Amino acid sequence: MNTVKALGALALLAAGVAPAADGTNLLKNAGFESALEPAWERRTPDDAQRKTFRAEAGGRSGGAAVLENLAPAYTRLRQGQDRSIAVAPGSLLELSAWVRSELDTNGAAMVQIYCLGDKGEILAQPTSAPIRGACDWTRRRVRTQVPDGTAYVMAYLQIRDGAGKVWFDDAELAVKRPPQKQEPRPAIALLTDLPETNAVLLRARTLFGDGLKRAAPEPAALQGSAGALALYEGSVPPALGPALEAFARGGGRVFMDMRAFARSRGAEAAAASVGDVKSPSLATRMQAGLRVLRASDVTAGFAVGQIMPRAGWPDGKLFVLPPGLAIPGLEVLAVAPGGEAGLVRLAVGAGSITACDLLSLREPHCRNVDAYCAFTPVSAALGNPVRFGHYYPRRLNYDGVVEEMKRLAAVHPAVIRVEEEGPASEPYRLWSLNLGKPGAPLYFLYAAAHGSEWEPGYGLMTFARLVAEGKMRDAVDLEKVQIKIIPLLNPSGYERMRRQNAQGVDLNRQGDLNWERFAGKDSNKDGLYGPHDYDWKGTAPFSEPETQVYRKIVGRPELYCLLDYHGNSGARDNKLGFTPFTGHPDNELMALEVQRIANARLRGRHLLRQSDEEAPSPYLLDVLRPDGDRPMLINSGARDRFGLLIELTAGYPESYGTVLQTDVTCELCRALFLAYPPPAKWPRE
Repeated sequence: MNTVKALGALALLAAGVAPAADGTNLLKNAGFESALEPAWERRTPDDAQRKTFRAEAGGRSGGAAVLENLAPAYTRLRQGQDRSIAVAPGSLLELSAWVRSELDTNGAAMVQIYCLGDKGEILAQPTSAPIRGACDWTRRRVRTQVPDGTAYVMAYLQIRDGAGKVWFDDAELAVKRPPQKQEPRPAIALLTDLPETNAVLLRARTLFGDGLKRAAPEPAALQGSAGALALYEGSVPPALGPALEAFARGGGRVFMDMRAFARSRGAEAAAASVGDVKSPSLATRMQAGLRVLRASDVTAGFAVGQIMPRAGWPDGKLFVLPPGLAIPGLEVLAVAPGGEAGLVRLAVGAGSITACDLLSLREPHCRNVDAYCAFTPVSAALGNPVRFGHYYPRRLNYDGVVEEMKRLAAVHPAVIRVEEEGPASEPYRLWSLNLGKPGAPLYFLYAAAHGSEWEPGYGLMTFARLVAEGKMRDAVDLEKVQIKIIPLLNPSGYERMRRQNAQGVDLNRQGDLNWERFAGKDSNKDGLYGPHDYDWKGTAPFSEPETQVYRKIVGRPELYCLLDYHGNSGARDNKLGFTPFTGHPDNELMALEVQRIANARLRGRHLLRQSDEEAPSPYLLDVLRPDGDRPMLINSGARDRFGLLIELTAGYPESYGTVLQTDVTCELCRALFLAYPPPAKWPRE
């Protein structure tokens, strides 16, 4: 059990509440056969707009809770506000209720789960798909994986907007799957003179979690560890070098800051200039770093000859090995502009010692070109390298992307086919990469419906290459599936680095689900909701050439599963996935499996601070929740099918983040094919 989960469990015990058992209905008076109070609480008071009461009859089998809007209002009934409902973090929790509605067409009824921390902070609040207007008895449900740190949960029955009555009956809150066992974090021995308040040390603890523990520089203290991290600002203990060599000789993996590595060899690291980190030119700042000489797991994602952006702030220097220092067996992996060894590895027995400058780098922030991949060599050296990432040294124009697609097909003509799908706005055409067996279940993967959210599209091109090279065989069998990839669905938006297409239309509000009902905002303040507003939906569903191509593809009878990538640079709005409102009933469970598979591999690999975070955090798919009944494209494409929309960190002005971005994109694609395997019988009857 990790530290956060342990604290969550302690909070439950301290409250005198045992975590829920699997399958038990956690709600009291769930059938409303007695008075609402004390089990249920009116979250909104009765007033001139609303009232909540129990009906003796009118339920599915007796009583029911009735929420009535006398005028358009938000009316809510809840249970669990007294912290009486405790569910173990990691559990799959489901809230359901039967609903009968007499609301007018403007009203909606739904159920909602709240997961809260010990201080009452909201950790998750997923809501079911709404029921709009009137209906006979219909079951509504919402599922969520209970987040780490959850101390208690609440169940809400609610209506909003419109006027009329809604009856709720036979509510159930139950654990559908207990927490799945997580592999313990690898044990990493920390050897350091840094105080616990040191920023680099705090980042290392964030990345490696409770697996990182202080140890003495002695062979006995390192026994049982998978790796060792040595960070010293001052002199190193005389026993450090021999202890780490003995540890590596037995198969241990070691990362050392360059200063500690040099001092353990009786030398002093030298400061070398690697570039201008304060230049107004992004291209210049991306050249400040180390040039890769050799391919290895520590340089994974970067090709030989590429510059790995990496530099101290604000002087643009890194500590490197001093000239003339001879170490038998030392392999130089990357060098500073003057040829100095800046990233090195020493093979020792069955293990290795890797070293480069870490302490000079500032935090890995989404805008810090010089430190974006600060911890990538560290996690690689300690056992979790970039597996699929690919560094693009610059952001291509759209013609360049199409040329890259054609190049991939030329390199892998037996596997990849490039197809022209049809027109896009302005002079552009949409192109796709196609792999697999025609007629087999079709997986449609696409990105950049919002043109500025382009980086996952590069990840999709990388994924196609990896499949063609046979590096995804554990997940993708091209004899059983066909794959269509459109890396950039919105070429004109991509060229302009903006959300909308050339006509100012948000392509992801062009679906036909509740298009008429959807009302966006006048974001450009011209007095009208129309072209170039943030989420302008266009003049009709599928009015744009790009979405007409989309409709043609999702109309194919063999379509089985969709994966729609979006992105931005705010942590609250990425590292999350949405399951489509219209998807197959089993879609949520399979999407949770995507999250589990990907996170198990990504944990301990990437660390990043985004624009709305106070500190760096591990880059994982943190949240998965159901989407609403909006005119999103995936809600049109995934009707009674499978699919997932994923938001990743994206929308950067240049390509300096593409190792992380393409790596995560490909891990999620791999997880999709494992979690949504093709059906044994095809075509389905």
